[in-house]
Amino acid sequence: MSAKHVTLAEANSHLAELMEAAWRGDEIFIEAGNHTQVKLVAVTPVRQARVLGAYRGKLHMRADFNAPLSDEFWLSGHP
Repeated sequence: MSAKHVTLAEANSHLAELMEAAWRGDEIFIEAGNHTQVKLVAVTPVRQARVLGAYRGKLHMRADFNAPLSDEFWLSGHP
């Protein structure tokens, strides 16, 4: 991770490259008027909250789910 200082004019002409650098984790500072004005950072996606019961009625389990597996299954060597 490195820090890079660019002028506003450089940021305008090289925005795509600066965005890629931010996605890689570099810190990009945009300066205007001899002062740092903006820090360009990548945004991480927001995880959606889980909803209790969202799949109710959509998943079905076979009636023989808990039935013992056959000897053929265990002796075949393949799961």
